[in-house]
Amino acid sequence: MQKIVIYFIAAMVAPIYMISCAFEPDLKGFRFTNQGQVFFYLSCPKKPAFDISFSISGMSFMNKEGEWIDVALDKRIHSAELAERQIKLSEFYLPPGKYERIKWTISEAKLRKDKKTFTLAVPQPGGEHFVDIEFSVLGRESQCLFAGWDPEQSVFEKYLFRPELTIRKQGAEITKTLVYVTNTDSDCVTAIDRQRDMVVASIAVGRAPVGIVASADGRRVYVANSGSATISVIDTAINRVINTISNFGYSPAELALSRDRQTLYATNPDSDNVSVIDTVARTVIGRISVGKRPCCIIVDQDRRKVYVTNTGSHTISVIDMYEDNYEQAVKNTITVGLNPVGMVIHENKLYVANSGSNNIYVMEIPLQPPYRPTKTISVGQRPTRMLSGLIGRIYVSNANSNEISFVDPRISLVDRNVSAGDLPSEMVIDRLRRKLYVVNSMSEDVSVIDLPTYNIKKVIQVGRTPRGIALIEE
Repeated sequence: MQKIVIYFIAAMVAPIYMISCAFEPDLKGFRFTNQGQVFFYLSCPKKPAFDISFSISGMSFMNKEGEWIDVALDKRIHSAELAERQIKLSEFYLPPGKYERIKWTISEAKLRKDKKTFTLAVPQPGGEHFVDIEFSVLGRESQCLFAGWDPEQSVFEKYLFRPELTIRKQGAEITKTLVYVTNTDSDCVTAIDRQRDMVVASIAVGRAPVGIVASADGRRVYVANSGSATISVIDTAINRVINTISNFGYSPAELALSRDRQTLYATNPDSDNVSVIDTVARTVIGRISVGKRPCCIIVDQDRRKVYVTNTGSHTISVIDMYEDNYEQAVKNTITVGLNPVGMVIHENKLYVANSGSNNIYVMEIPLQPPYRPTKTISVGQRPTRMLSGLIGRIYVSNANSNEISFVDPRISLVDRNVSAGDLPSEMVIDRLRRKLYVVNSMSEDVSVIDLPTYNIKKVIQVGRTPRGIALIEE
């Protein structure tokens, strides 16, 4: 941890209470130029004895040539709300190069104690912070900066606010206990340490990443970049992209990996087919035509099958994994409910979430066809994704009702609903720590649900429009 050195200059600015974010240069620039992406996180490691609030009205970065680059930012910080949490202050883009100093402009500070509120003096003149830290920005790469704030050491002579901060770069704390989240509109993957439920890194990938899957040995993570028609391969030992696999113009969405880690399947919704990828040769070796708008894809290794939901044709395609002739690989097509999206195999049954019907189809998986739905289970509004969970439960994310349904398949009923963020979708489970991670695309965060109590333990802020999530098994 590097202790910051703070200097104070400039003039006081009027306080701003509305929380908003604006970035310069334009956010879209990262996709088309050689800029580097930076996420700036603020945390408060312990709960203070009193509440301090302050407003940040601007942030700037000085490069080694002494030039300042401004990032527009209006943010109100409360120590009581920040206690034992981590928030994303900003996401922005900088030209490549070395940087030596960060400037915050503090416009107002207040202290609340014993039900009384006191106005604190910001550092004079003007409230500008200068934070000495050396870091480099690489073109088209992504990284995080982390600031830790100690409120109890930030008030001097009873009225002067001088924030006590430490600042560090990403890297040292990255471990194998990670969760990876794709951020479609940020073109990156966020890495979360699930021991502390805090962001520890950001990894640049291709354009508009959606689906993500981790290998069983935890050494590789594959990311479907729908905007650049590629698959990024992340080495988890260094948390960087080491290879990029071309999907030859097809836009991949969701991924599934065979047990031996040698075959990767990618749905291509715009083309109504599935790419078959040799992960050793790192190339597409075939395509399989399926139904309209293929979405979710799962591997049933024990039965040598791959299942694909086709949202546009309201069907499931059943693929023979070992059919060499890809034109004949689809062995069965199952008609299900309206707009099937998610699937899960649970106790030798296939469960299909029909987002247009607000229900789940349940079918036995036979040794030989036909496949027939045997029952339906009513869930929330627009069920999207499913996961086989603890104590025989199935978890269902409901996009329109912003909740997770916990289904007891023995009685075919929902026995509990838990509120999540806005537009919940993909989920993963940490079975060792008994936690469920839910990606909320609209609120741009991840809900962490404690499964024994069904309580939200934390909300982790990630990038813009998060979509997919994968977990490294321990």
